[in-house]
Amino acid sequence: MTFFSLNRCISYKLLLCLYLPAGVLLLTVLLASVHMDIPLAMFTRDPADITHTSPFLGVVSNICILLWCASAAICFFSFFVLRKTGANSAAIFFLFSGLLTSMLMLDDLFLLHERIFPEYLHWRQRYIYLSYVSIVLVYLTAFRHIIFKNNFLLLALALGFFFLSVAVDCMATKMETLVLDYHLFEDGFKLFGLASWLGYFGEKSLYMMFRPDG
Repeated sequence: MTFFSLNRCISYKLLLCLYLPAGVLLLTVLLASVHMDIPLAMFTRDPADITHTSPFLGVVSNICILLWCASAAICFFSFFVLRKTGANSAAIFFLFSGLLTSMLMLDDLFLLHERIFPEYLHWRQRYIYLSYVSIVLVYLTAFRHIIFKNNFLLLALALGFFFLSVAVDCMATKMETLVLDYHLFEDGFKLFGLASWLGYFGEKSLYMMFRPDG
């Protein structure tokens, strides 16, 4: 296959989907750097490199983001595959699961409920948590016929671990004087929750690929 024939095999729509978001991101970063008078390197370089600290800076947090991302990727991939097979209800389930996972991933990645919303929008954390809980409850209610039709233990464990992580976060001020390194519990519960979340959607995806009515 020559270069030109290979080039014709590449969809221009695919290239647009791949490179347009990347270009928009770089342009946004450039504009933010100029407008906020922040060095461009602060947006693009690795935090450990910028702060000249250990390369293991935030390693557990970074792994958590990877688990969020992997879960979202599984959900969106399953959505496209199941939509092609005509399993619409299953496809919609994975679409909204992917959107929910992406929302939580962005919150975790950019510290939305911890820094951005409270400091820049002046939203109280209790209301942010309440909003997220409401969204999760609506999601569980809307797709209960799919979620509870077969094994949902991993999802229940994931939600339980997330609840414990949030509980530790809410009691952080008190726990700091009672428990040394309480972050181990807060972030540890989140890590176990994400492992369960990824396991649930990975298993659910495999199950519904072969039994889209399940």
